[in-house]
Amino acid sequence: MIKQRTLGRTDLKVSELCLGTLNFGWKTDEATSFEIFDAFYAAGGNFIQGAAITPTFALPSASTAATEEVIGRWMTSRLIPREKLVLGTRLSLHPSPGAGVNLAQLTAQSVRASMQRLNTDYLDLLMFEWNELMLPTSEVLEAFDVALRQCFVRYVGASNFAAWRVADCISLAFQRNQPRMEALQADYSLMTRARFEPEAMSLCAEQRLGFIATSPLAGGFLTTRKRTAEATPLLRDRWAQRFRSIYGDVALSAVAEVAARHEASLAEVALAWVLQNPTVTSALVGVRSGAEMQELARASQLRLTPLDLRELTAATETEEVRIDSDLLTRVGVESVAAN
Repeated sequence: MIKQRTLGRTDLKVSELCLGTLNFGWKTDEATSFEIFDAFYAAGGNFIQGAAITPTFALPSASTAATEEVIGRWMTSRLIPREKLVLGTRLSLHPSPGAGVNLAQLTAQSVRASMQRLNTDYLDLLMFEWNELMLPTSEVLEAFDVALRQCFVRYVGASNFAAWRVADCISLAFQRNQPRMEALQADYSLMTRARFEPEAMSLCAEQRLGFIATSPLAGGFLTTRKRTAEATPLLRDRWAQRFRSIYGDVALSAVAEVAARHEASLAEVALAWVLQNPTVTSALVGVRSGAEMQELARASQLRLTPLDLRELTAATETEEVRIDSDLLTRVGVESVAAN
């Protein structure tokens, strides 16, 4: 059974695995989605995250708002009491300065629409996805306030906010006596340690923030045994391109050795490593079948030994950092312009 942990300072008891539903209803059909939900719930999972965003890699007509409708229909069809689930969703808001609607108003509209699709009268957790239009910080705090005081949201959190920006939000919320975020969500896996360790990890511990690890399997890379293009599904190819290197080979070799000792899959070992970090509250997983869900649920019971942890940590402690070429180009252009 999937174990539970307390999310930061809140009273939410969430399962160590959070079921991500980004593809449900449009890439994963409803029957398969229900199969995954059933396997997750039967294994002790109670933490589900929807999404009200339009992925950049999708066709313009494809919207993940459909995932919330699938969640709502599943809960209704299975007669699951609402209090048995910790239900959240992730918003990606892009306020337009000339539209006459500020971030707080846009939040209220989006949350009410999400709750209607989810067939619920409250949300346990609302995650705000960072983008450069969510400035200044004072407006972000106003959006938090509206969500909590007007939209029947219990707690708010930040997704992909830089650690310094999280600290800034918490500090300003204290100064203004406004509600603060209670959770941080960001990529964390054996392959992506540098952005979380140690700055964000120490911030979460000090401020008692719940931490939700996204892409704990590095987009599926840590489930493969061979460093080949065919080993990784097409939709996850960006992860394969990122880690297809000597660094990736060493990491996969270490995971495979530990998996052999425990007679477990690579995915179970990689996920168990994330879950054995006491700062991690839950790991967000996306699966394509009920069988995959059952496999990942076993990671909650897998206890890695001190030897396992040393080997995995040593194999991935020198993370290869790659900087977006577009960022370098922008910085270069701005430097030239400044001179």
